[in-house]
Amino acid sequence: MDSSETEELVGKAVKGSSEKHLDAKHIESPHSKSFGRINFLDIVSEPFQWLKMLCKELNTSFVFGVALVYGLSQGFSGSFFRVVSDYYWKDVQKVQPSAVQLYIGLYYIPWVMKPIWGLLTDVFPVRGYRRRPYFILAGVLGAISALVVAIHVKMPIVMALVFLIGITAGVAIADVTIDACIARNSIEMPSLAPDLQSLCGFCSSVGALIGYSTSGMFVHHLGPQGSLGLLALPPALLILLGFVIYEPRTTSGIFEKKKKKVSFLDLNFNHVFGCPSM
Repeated sequence: MDSSETEELVGKAVKGSSEKHLDAKHIESPHSKSFGRINFLDIVSEPFQWLKMLCKELNTSFVFGVALVYGLSQGFSGSFFRVVSDYYWKDVQKVQPSAVQLYIGLYYIPWVMKPIWGLLTDVFPVRGYRRRPYFILAGVLGAISALVVAIHVKMPIVMALVFLIGITAGVAIADVTIDACIARNSIEMPSLAPDLQSLCGFCSSVGALIGYSTSGMFVHHLGPQGSLGLLALPPALLILLGFVIYEPRTTSGIFEKKKKKVSFLDLNFNHVFGCPSM
């Protein structure tokens, strides 16, 4: 076989392989499009599947509680309160900016006391529940404080400051209570601890974004006092959360444990000294 025939055969082989490659690309193109469409749908549905997984593994009421406390109470209410309270002091109370800065510092007193709130939820259960009553307490405290500030027209500065601190106290108590629930679930299911942190951060960020974005509009249409009245809604939902969130009831509290300990010491004392039981 001479060189011309060899070149002709090689050219035909290359041409045939290129045509097959083009045909294969033409045939596979619909699959590639459908593959890209499936990937897009997977990306969109992935957050919902993730939330569904958390609700299945942990509890729907617990996931709702995290979204409510971190998203609505801490995220939205916290950012909304920072903006609206400044307008309240300036437009309603006619307070100087230097005094307002002092009052803003006092808002953080309930947050400094977070270890105390956490200790109370651990040490003093109410009717066998360690978390649910404190959600109700936080909701009642925050709702009453917000409504009083919104309704009272000419309130003394000291009273206004006390009730505004009451609003932040409700947020702080709810925050430390849900943190205790998160810690318990993280210990029971360590593999889901990163997911819980992601859920908390996402809800807090979205809530803060909405709060800062809408606070100016509400102040413009409702005024500072009317806008503060809106802050009674998240605490009202906290009261609802206290009734619906799942929590196993403890069989014995701290006082029953102390009673058992005293009874045990009394039995040992009678056994040693031979005295009849009192």
